[in-house]
Amino acid sequence: MDIKWKRVVSVAVLAGFTASVGFRRRRVAEMVVRSIVLALRSPRVINITATAGILTYLCRRFGWEGQRMGTLFGLFFSLVWGIYYRYFVREVPTVKYIRTLWNSMIVEKAQLQKATFSPTVWAYNRHAQTIICLALSSIEFLWDHRIDFEEEKIESFDTENNPKNLQRIHWASMGRVPAEQTESSRPIVVIVPGFGDNRYHPYVQRICRSCLQSGWRAVVFSWWRFDMAEYRDLEAVLKHLQKINKSAPLVAIAYSAGGHILLKYLQAKGKKTPLVAAISCSGCFDLRYTIQNIKENENVSYRLYLNQQAKVCAKRHLNYDKIINKEKFLRLINRHTDCQKLYDEFIYNLPTYTYKPKGGRKSSYKFGEETKMHYEQNAAEGMDKVQITTLVLHAEDDPIVSDGHVDWDIVENNKSIISMKTRRGGHVAWYEGFLPFGETWCDRVCCRFISGVLETHSQTNFLVDVVKRMLRDEQKSRGKSPSEGERVSSMSGFSGPSAIARICSASDIQDLSLLKRSLSGYM
Repeated sequence: MDIKWKRVVSVAVLAGFTASVGFRRRRVAEMVVRSIVLALRSPRVINITATAGILTYLCRRFGWEGQRMGTLFGLFFSLVWGIYYRYFVREVPTVKYIRTLWNSMIVEKAQLQKATFSPTVWAYNRHAQTIICLALSSIEFLWDHRIDFEEEKIESFDTENNPKNLQRIHWASMGRVPAEQTESSRPIVVIVPGFGDNRYHPYVQRICRSCLQSGWRAVVFSWWRFDMAEYRDLEAVLKHLQKINKSAPLVAIAYSAGGHILLKYLQAKGKKTPLVAAISCSGCFDLRYTIQNIKENENVSYRLYLNQQAKVCAKRHLNYDKIINKEKFLRLINRHTDCQKLYDEFIYNLPTYTYKPKGGRKSSYKFGEETKMHYEQNAAEGMDKVQITTLVLHAEDDPIVSDGHVDWDIVENNKSIISMKTRRGGHVAWYEGFLPFGETWCDRVCCRFISGVLETHSQTNFLVDVVKRMLRDEQKSRGKSPSEGERVSSMSGFSGPSAIARICSASDIQDLSLLKRSLSGYM
């Protein structure tokens, strides 16, 4: 095969694969072209080009005749672009949190404040990050490690009323190594995809790969219920995972609209959750505000894409919900072209949905009337109710979930939440490197955060176990078998931090007990 045909085949594979990965046919081309045009019209690109042109003219004007004008322009353009990128594009994220000892330990161990974000050199614009880099990143999985998934079915929260409804989770694995589903202490990372996305979306496969390479297990919660405030399905999944993996820490990562489901769950359960930590990446915490903002302030491509994804969600609900009238809902789906109207009438016609008013329906449907409470009780209104360690990642230039959709003062004043914001990054993007392949900045930060939380928990549990062992050994040496209350009261006579200053392992406990007794006369 000659070079010409190789190029033709490569372009054909690129176009075909990109069009097949969740972008719904011609919408891909439209969005990519629009994003390229928007990126080229950026004032920064125009200024850099003009500066390079002026420098080229000055060199030619004052006698530098050794190079062609095109070569000089390319040289100056690259130089100006590099300077601008180094000092105005690369950035250190803004990390805000209540400085408790626990939060400070996690932030320091995860090195969140040192996680410099270096966007893709030629695609740091928010539209390029969100659309172009996403389309190109899909090619990576043509040759990189393939992620395999093994499905497991779990009873939904409404199984008592409807035994046929089931939720599905998919365990990730690489190569020929099967996924460990039960009886293991390895941490489990539960991944909640975004609006209309599934386990094959590039960002889901990337985080699965990162988790597997870190030695953790990854499982994708493939939610299907088209009710963005319904968290009980996620609750059923987490209870199931905790039941079959009693000694394994659980962490949840949610993307985009999946962040709304996760945060509603955290707000409802408080500390009564098996999760040790949670992460929201580009989380949408107010669905109605987000859709309205896209309609009024963003490019039409995002609105068209959102409309398409809403239909994907609605059809997926029909495939798995066994009690609703499919013909009625299919007509509803085909009739609507606006995602907000489709979602509103869809949940209105469901047998039940979150925050449904009591007393039955009125005689006729009116947009947003009976579903008003459903939108008002969103995740953005309850950010102060989160009570487990949660990392919230957000890019200020996000073209889908705007920075103003949530009150960040409330978020940052919750001692359980660590907020991490960048000026750039797009929506669920944060691509780095010359080509948008491999681990993204978001993937790297998520893995660092999980490692920091797990390490902090391990150290805390170790120290607590050390103290318990010392107290137990001391009581045994006195010939007593104390009750729990006596153990607690005996801690007042414990020698304090100096007694555990040199503990390296459990083997040091006996020596420390002897040392404490020998020094008891001096303390």
